[in-house]
Amino acid sequence: MVRSVQDYEELYRTKTWAYGDKPDVEFVRALAGAPRGKALDVGGGQGRHALALSALGFDVTLVDVAGEGLRQASEASQEKSLPLHIVQSDVSSLDFDDDYQVIVCALFFHQVNKKTALDLTKRMGVSLNSGGIFYLSLPGYNAETEGLARDLLEQAGCREEWLIKKLVTKKDRPKLQVARRNETMALGKALKRR
Repeated sequence: MVRSVQDYEELYRTKTWAYGDKPDVEFVRALAGAPRGKALDVGGGQGRHALALSALGFDVTLVDVAGEGLRQASEASQEKSLPLHIVQSDVSSLDFDDDYQVIVCALFFHQVNKKTALDLTKRMGVSLNSGGIFYLSLPGYNAETEGLARDLLEQAGCREEWLIKKLVTKKDRPKLQVARRNETMALGKALKRR
C-alpha cells in the first residue's frame, strides 16, 4: 500500500516507533568491521536505522518528507546524545554528497514507481564510496520484490552480498500493525566509483 505524506504524518503522530525502535539486525551485523564515514538514511522516518548508525560512529544524515517522524527522531537523538543531520525533503529533489560509506533505504522503494526507484538508486550509487554498503528492504517476498531488490542493487553499482526473505513479527517490531509479514532485505557493496 502506497501512503501519502499525510498518512505518514498521522502514523507518526499516533504511533511511537511505528516500525520499532531497533534497526534490522541483519543490517547491523553487516556493519561489523566496515569503515566509518558518512551515512545516509533515505525515507528513514523516526530514525531507527539513523540512530543506530550514529551510535556506531557514523556521521548520519536522515532524510524524510514527514516532519513528525523527523521531529521524533530529533528528540530521540537529543535524549541519547547521538548526533543526526536531519533534512525534511522529497528525496527526488535531493542532491547527494559524493562520499557516503553507507546508504540505507528501508521500506522506502515501494512508495515510488519502479522507474523513479531505479533513477534514484543510480543517483545514490554514484555517491557511494567504493566498497560502501547499500542496504534496502521491501515489504513482501516474491519474485517481483526479489527482482526489484536485485535491480536496485545493480543500478546502484553494487555487488550483491546477500538477499534474504525475513518473516518480521511483533517480537521484531512490537508496533507492527499485523501479526507478521514477509520482507525482502538486500545488501550490496559498491564495486567502484563511476
